[in-house]
Formats: sequence, structure tokens, C-alpha cells
Amino acid sequence: MTTPRNQTYWRRNEEKLIDLRNYRNRTPLVLILIVLLLAALACNLPGTDLLGVAGDPGNGEENPDGNSNDEVSSIERPARAPLPTNTPYPTPNGRIAFVSSRDGNHEIYVSNIDGSNLIRLTNHEGDDTSPVWHPNGKLILFLSNREDNWDIYYTHADGGFTPTRVTTEPCKDSYASWSPEGNRIVFESFRDHNWEIYIIDKDGTNLRRLTNNPAGDTHPVWAPDGRHIAFTSNRNGNSDIYIIDITSNFLTRLTFSEAPDSDPVWSPTGEKIAFRSHRDGNAEIYVVNTDGSGLTRITNNRAEDSMPVWSEDGTKIAFRSERDGDWDIFVAAADGKSDLIRLSENTTFDGYPSWSPNSLHLAYQSEVEGDTEIFIINADGSALVRFTFNNISFDGFPVWAPN
Repeated sequence: MTTPRNQTYWRRNEEKLIDLRNYRNRTPLVLILIVLLLAALACNLPGTDLLGVAGDPGNGEENPDGNSNDEVSSIERPARAPLPTNTPYPTPNGRIAFVSSRDGNHEIYVSNIDGSNLIRLTNHEGDDTSPVWHPNGKLILFLSNREDNWDIYYTHADGGFTPTRVTTEPCKDSYASWSPEGNRIVFESFRDHNWEIYIIDKDGTNLRRLTNNPAGDTHPVWAPDGRHIAFTSNRNGNSDIYIIDITSNFLTRLTFSEAPDSDPVWSPTGEKIAFRSHRDGNAEIYVVNTDGSGLTRITNNRAEDSMPVWSEDGTKIAFRSERDGDWDIFVAAADGKSDLIRLSENTTFDGYPSWSPNSLHLAYQSEVEGDTEIFIINADGSALVRFTFNNISFDGFPVWAPN
């Protein structure tokens, strides 16, 4: 495919050829110049076999892992993302919750995929952020500093209700999410002057401290079985992934690398965990079975890859990467065996991907239009659509509603 850059290069050299032909009878030296210029053009014609790219063995750069079948060669030939359009997105009955500052400060909103039925769920001078859908799709959990402290609240996804406050401690509570049954909430808190993991009933009762260690325990995520919680801890002098059984309090250390491991995310079946690790020199995405076996490296690039998100069918993992000097969105096969698909390609920040329930689409935030807006794209990199059009403020942190 001829890229815009190569088209410009071709046009500029074609103009030079025309100028030279006007003087072809003046001197044999000019003829020699023409021959030399044509030879140079022939060597620079666009084509996938001639254009070297970073990490591609064709550009004379060695594969750092010495494996021609690893992910380095495939991810450096990503699909280009299409340009955004105003075309309504053809996904029925879907909704997205997101954060917007369109009314002066950060509030929680919900809208249909086609942009209709926009509902402002929160209305307070404090900031409301980090929306999380309840498993039944009727409630939304969020964090708010409306009482001069970050606490956990939830409200009805159809609007018209005063948010319910779940936590009331004067210290920060964050990283909250619902249990699979939707009756409890897990979160991290600094209430005991150290980051620990807690669970609490939806009505604010039965608070229980799950971890008690001088080190920091953070980023809790509930397993699909409702019995286990994965989290990050540096209790052994290094950031690693742990799993706790909330019934027996039995603690399992999942990773043992000397480099930091963090940001665990359960697969939909609960059999695997995706996470970020620096074990090979920089931040990459890995997948491991919950018994610690079957470690698979999903990405292999010198830049940082982070924020893995499983598709609902468990076959793909979306993540963000700064391999081109800025953050873009990519999709990888969860088994690490297929080429990556690049969903965004620009010089600004793209991040916080969220999968649709049918695993065919993603929503993410991007600064490609100058301000931060939300876009929706097919998982194969096609049909990019702009979801929000609030050009003077922030729209971000999209979360797709469950079925």
C-alpha cells in the first residue's frame, strides 16, 4: 500500500523529473543526472518488501529474542486505524457509562451507543469518577470526593435517584468493584494508615479487612467464582500478584519474579489471570493459570505495554502501548499465538479500553481531536466511530454495560 508519506515523496521527485526534462538538450551532464535520479526513485518505490519498519527483520535490525516467530515481527505490522466519522453505531441496546466535565466538574453519565438518551447520573460540586456497572446492569458504582474525601457510592443507571454512600471513613477508599453476585464490594483503602484490601456489603455493613500487612496491598479484583480476590502486594520486597480465598483467608502467591508484577485481571472463566510485568526488562503483558503454571508472554516490545482487559469471550486481550512514543490501543490473542491488531494510530493519548458484551467492539478515550473524547471501534480495527462530541471538556473512562 502506498502511504501518504511515500505519495508525497513520489510527487516531489516526479516534479524534479519534469524540471530536468525541460533541460534535456542542454548538456550530457543533465542526462547523467536523470539516469541517476531514476535509479534512486526505483530503489525507493513504496512496497511492503522495500520499506523497513522498527523490529522488522527486513530493515537489518536483529530480533532481540532471536526468534523469528515471536511477537516482535507481527506487532510492528499493525492494521492502520480508520479515521473517525459521525455515522451512528449499529449496535442495538448497548449503553456506556463514562465520566464527563461538560457541566463544570467530573460527573457520571450514561448514554446509548448511538448517542441517544444521555442521562446525567450525578450532580454535585465534588468530582465523581471511576464508574463500574453492577452485574445486573441497573446500578453503577463510582468514587466521589463530594465529602472532601474519596469514598464509594452507587446510583441507579436510569437516573433520578440520590446516590447511596457506601463508605464513610476520613481516609481514601478507591479501586472499588462489585462481587459477581452484586451484593458486596471489594476496594483498597488507606483507612488503617496503610493500603489494605477490604470487602463490604452493598448497604455499607459487614466491613471486613482481608489483608493485614505492613506492606501495601492494592488493586483488588474479584474472581468470577465470587470466592477469590487477586491483588498486588509488595509484602516480599517486590510487587507480586497474590490470590486470597475470602472464605478460608488462605493466601496464595501467584508470581515470583524479581521484577515488579502488577495489575491482575481475571479471565471470564476464572482460570487465568492477565497482568503486567517488568520481568524481561520493561513492562509487558503476560497470562498465567491461577495455579501459577502456563506462563505466556503476550507482548514483546521495547516500549511499555499495560492495562490489559479481557474480552468477554476470553479469546482476546486489549491493552495500551507506547511503542510509537505515545499511548495507543492494541488487541492481542489471549493465547499469544496470533498477530496483534492495532486499533488506534495517532500522536496523542489513547487509553482505557472497554469491551462490548459480545466481544466485537471496544470503547476507549482519545485526545486525537484535541480534547478528550470517547470512540468506539470494531475489534478488528474497522468502523471507528466517535461516541462523544463535547469539544470543550473531558469525556473519558468509558465502561460498556453488561447484557
